[in-house]
Parts: sequence; structure tokens; C-alpha cells
Amino acid sequence: MTRKSFHQGDLLFREGDPIDCVLKILKGRIEIIRERHAAAIVLGVVDAGQFIGEMGAIEHRSAHSVAARAVTDVEAEIIPVAVFLEEVVRAPEAARDLIVRLSQRLHDAEDRIVSDEQPGGPPVPRDSGLGAHQPASGITLTAASPELRHQLAEVVEIERTPYLVGRASLPHEPSGALKVDLQLLDREPLRLSRDHFAIMQRQGCLFIRDLHSHLGTTVNGRPIGDHFGTDEAPLRLGDNEIIAGGVDSPFVFTVRVAAGGDLPKAVSTAETAT
Repeated sequence: MTRKSFHQGDLLFREGDPIDCVLKILKGRIEIIRERHAAAIVLGVVDAGQFIGEMGAIEHRSAHSVAARAVTDVEAEIIPVAVFLEEVVRAPEAARDLIVRLSQRLHDAEDRIVSDEQPGGPPVPRDSGLGAHQPASGITLTAASPELRHQLAEVVEIERTPYLVGRASLPHEPSGALKVDLQLLDREPLRLSRDHFAIMQRQGCLFIRDLHSHLGTTVNGRPIGDHFGTDEAPLRLGDNEIIAGGVDSPFVFTVRVAAGGDLPKAVSTAETAT
């Protein structure tokens, strides 16, 4: 494999550059950037040991939809797309994770097609991708930024999952594909997607799932979404910081998970640190 070094501030690739390889970060930190109305929005960071561009390779996309910039000096391994796909075939666990993620995207695409065919109709609820509703207690959602407090002044008690957060449609837009529980207002340049993230539970654990939002979600400092190798991140007991729409977005939430009662288990702080 070929190794390449980048200096702090260098671009590893730009939006629109062809996807001809996958990068594995061996040393340093990368920030993922998307241009919106001439402004560079930082979606999140990728650290050593993680990949960049793997989903674009799997989906046979022709070009990058984001840019990647070195936060520090970086060393990366350049893996040709064909070689990366061969490695996935030899690693069943990695292949399974990618298949699950692509399956989730297929469910999303199907829901949006159905929604687009019914203009003006209500959002289409989805059970196949998010699962049936389950009761929950001891989970609260509050605003954690001054801008968001203007819209979300009260504490929200979450009594069932999935609990979906998204944006109200603009006048020229159709409704989102999913029925969201908390619908917020945004203005251009938009940070919040109509279907942005969900609070979920599975096998007794709580987690956040990004719903293929345009700008991703950050959970306790960990970015998730289309450009970060995973759409999910666990919640821990106590307070969790959720940022929707890039690291400097005004849509900052606190999800508090209380211990005890009939609450589904959350991942402990020690587990999330590993």
C-alpha cells in the first residue's frame, strides 16, 4: 500500500474530486468539511485508525460530496477501491456492518420515494428500519445552546422510542419521509435535516442514529452519519451532548439518561471511552 503525508491545513481531497481510493488515517486528525452558501461547515473529525471514503467506494459513487482537511500533520494509507473491496470480502464483520448500513439507506430511500409520490400528504412512518415503538422512561431531552432554547424551552420527557428529531419543511419543500416527534424551525443556510436523528433502543441499550442527514450528528464528541463510517453511537448514563448539523451548529441538545427503573440499559462511561 502507498503511504502519503499531509501537513496541517492540507486538503486530502475536495468536494467533487473523484473517488478512486479509500484513506486509512495512520497518524493525526482530519476534519470533514462541506461547503454551504460559500461557508465551510465542519461536520466532524476523523482520528487515527479510521477510514475516509469507504462508503463512497462501496456505493460506487463517482465523486466526494465533502472535503477532508488535515487538522494536524497526518499520515494516511492510500488503498485503491478494488483492493479495499477485496479486504471487505475477507473480513466478514466489516462486510456485515457495511451491509446493515446500506440496508438502512435502502429503507430510507424507499420511504422518501413513497413520500414524494404523495405530495401534501402526511409523513410516512417507518417500522422496517427503525423498529416498532417501545416504552421508555428516565430519558429527557433539553436544549443545550442559547439559540435552541428559544424554541425548546421545556424539558421533554421521552416515553417511547424511537424518538425522532427533525426540521419543519420550508414552503417550497415536501414533508420529510418520516414522522418526527420533535419538529424544529431552521433558516438558510440550513443545519437541521427534516429527518435528522433518532433516539433508539435495541437489546436493552440506548443509542443515537443519524437518519442520513445532510450534515451529520455528533454524539459526545463522536461524529456519525454518511461520512463517518457509522450511523450510530451509544448513549451513556447521565448527560449526553448531541449536536445536529456540524460541530458549530446551534442545534445542541442534552439527552439525560437516568439509572434505575424500567429504563433500558445505557452504555457506561467506561465502555464509551474504549
